[in-house]
Amino acid sequence: MLLRLHGTRTVAIAFVVPLVVLLASVRTSVGFWDAGDLQTVVWIAGIPYPTGFPGYVVIGWLWTHLLPFGSVAARINALSAVSVACGAATITALALLFDALPLVAILGGWTFAFAHTVWFRATYADVHPLGFAVAFVAVALAVRWALRGEPRALFGGIVLAGVAVAIDNTTVLILLGGVVVTLARRWPVRVVATGVAVAVAIVIAAYAYLPLRSAYVTAHRLDPTLALGIAPGRPFWDDHHPATREGFRTLVAGEEWGPGETLATLFTPHAFGQAVERFGSFFSDDVPQGLPVVALIGLAFVAARRPSVGLGLLLVGGVPALFGASYPAEADPSRYVFALYAVTAVGIAVAADRTARAFGRERPALALGIVGALLAVAIVRDVALGTDIIGRRNDTEARELGDRVAASTRDGAVIVAVWDWATPLAYKAYVERGLGNRIVVTALPRDYIAEYGRWMRRGQLAIVSDGPPALHGYRTHLLAAGTPQVYEILKP
Repeated sequence: MLLRLHGTRTVAIAFVVPLVVLLASVRTSVGFWDAGDLQTVVWIAGIPYPTGFPGYVVIGWLWTHLLPFGSVAARINALSAVSVACGAATITALALLFDALPLVAILGGWTFAFAHTVWFRATYADVHPLGFAVAFVAVALAVRWALRGEPRALFGGIVLAGVAVAIDNTTVLILLGGVVVTLARRWPVRVVATGVAVAVAIVIAAYAYLPLRSAYVTAHRLDPTLALGIAPGRPFWDDHHPATREGFRTLVAGEEWGPGETLATLFTPHAFGQAVERFGSFFSDDVPQGLPVVALIGLAFVAARRPSVGLGLLLVGGVPALFGASYPAEADPSRYVFALYAVTAVGIAVAADRTARAFGRERPALALGIVGALLAVAIVRDVALGTDIIGRRNDTEARELGDRVAASTRDGAVIVAVWDWATPLAYKAYVERGLGNRIVVTALPRDYIAEYGRWMRRGQLAIVSDGPPALHGYRTHLLAAGTPQVYEILKP
């Protein structure tokens, strides 16, 4: 049957199977760090950490408000699963464009979706899966233009590129390769100009959200920390306060983390060395048994047919990985490897198809069965290794911190916590409405020490800390044990 499948049905199978598995793996509760921030921000239509991700906030707000089931955290986590399943379907569609047989194309998509690194990041809220999915569809449309010369594919790819940048401006690292792909043919000026105009309009409209929402939050005092006399620009409601020119520039460009310096050295030997050091071990675990070499052979077949397409796909996978590996401020560089895994999967599918055709002239079904079985073994291995991901589905550590703070502090208290721990507290406060009139302040214990005396006159002051904080002029009292602990701040 898989020999006779074509087009839509093939892509649908490539999408539905990983979607079911990934959705069954999605985490059901709030998380720490970036995940907790996004789970909160999309529900309240706030402003997340740099680079602002306005398209993600708008899509996430619609997604979480329209889905009728599950916690808000689980809903936005599921968006990552859907994005990765879309990535698998797009890989399959690309393999079909390169004339791969349906079975091989499907298995190529699944090698991507079930790779441990990809699967793990499909289970929690993150901007990168959605940004990648949209950008990779844009790349696939660019390939369709390069191979078939369809102007509507070129137009659609340009428009989707604008959507991808609106979601996450680091998708330009993927889209650079897409531009190279389109050079296989002479651009139709009117189509390109119209597409660029629409894409630019989408990007401008999306990023206009940031200053407009920031100004609205400040004018209507939606951020509870404003009541404490804290200047606008705190996380969740109004990160960096992009209503100001400086705040907008710092947020969108991520200036405080120095991305410009990383981009300036992207294609140096040091960057390649960093990529091998940071990604080599888990990439070889995820794509074992010589499959990276197989992928390069497949991409060589692509390059032999259309050199600009082969080169473009190498850039699509390589540039984001080089950036993620070299970016010193990135604590989780592996979320920049979605495109690398996707391009690898495309190469594997093409090489597997050409192998089956070369050795199957006499008995094509047998040759396809052997090649398919070898790919299936790798996929089954990945699925077996993914049991640890499923085991984290019901992790409630972050939710328990929110419950612990709610149970150990009084209504109206000011709760100071560093960002990692503040994110589930903000979710508890703004999404679940479970902290009453408590105010969550995202800060180091000493950041606002000059204000503590005034805040204590309002009511209880507590700090979430791993060990009693050393605060000159104040003493602490343990309110709740655990990791981290909750302390009340008292006068001497």
